[in-house]
Amino acid sequence: MSATDPQSFSLALRSYSGEVELHEHDCHQIVLPQSGSMEIEVDGQGGQVDASQGAVIAAGARHTFLANTYNSFLVLDVLTHRAEEQKSPALLDPLNDTRFFAVRPDIRHLLDYASCNGARLISSPAMAESWSRLLFCSLLKPDIAPNDLGQLILARALAYIDQHLSTPMTVRDISRNAGTSERRLYVLFGQHLKTTPFSHIANLRLNLAIDLLRQTPLSIIDIAHRAGYADQSALTHALKKARNLTPALVRKRVRDH
Repeated sequence: MSATDPQSFSLALRSYSGEVELHEHDCHQIVLPQSGSMEIEVDGQGGQVDASQGAVIAAGARHTFLANTYNSFLVLDVLTHRAEEQKSPALLDPLNDTRFFAVRPDIRHLLDYASCNGARLISSPAMAESWSRLLFCSLLKPDIAPNDLGQLILARALAYIDQHLSTPMTVRDISRNAGTSERRLYVLFGQHLKTTPFSHIANLRLNLAIDLLRQTPLSIIDIAHRAGYADQSALTHALKKARNLTPALVRKRVRDH
């Protein structure tokens, strides 16, 4: 399959809880992390979808998953013209042997765009089509070369950040867990993500807080703590400064829709 083959894409933002029994779909699915993590098994091969890794589920592949914490995932359903006549993992060629893939910086850029433009992206077929084709172009690239340690270090750093958003963290913590120096971590963030570790963390925390405000009935103080803010006032200040929003306004817009 090439990025120019006739495709039909359906993009959705989904959350999961509990365990789903073994089942299968008629379409291909690509599962990408937004927040949280999920254990998943595809055709007997187990792995985790989190900040460092996504999953490919071919049409007809039997799979199950387990998710016990708050999470949010972009799920791309893929149909080809041939899929209506023949359901086979080979339709994902050359991804037919792929079950899990690293979230490289180019894919991270697409996920960051989706985080900031989720509602428009999902509601606009044209935008979803363009975004999905860009994702396919990224997935069809060769895997990270073994000697490209920079991207592997960055993937570990991003995973650590995503797993510790609710707690205080320093660049020293992140670099130590990613297996690099603080200086190199700043260089990798600037080179691949065009931002700093602290700016990236701030953006993720705001995205998580907004998701929780929109999708859960949790109190604002609980949401503030889950998103890594000391209190409700700190969350309100950060939202107002960065997005010109308040927690109350976010929830009002959800009710109005």
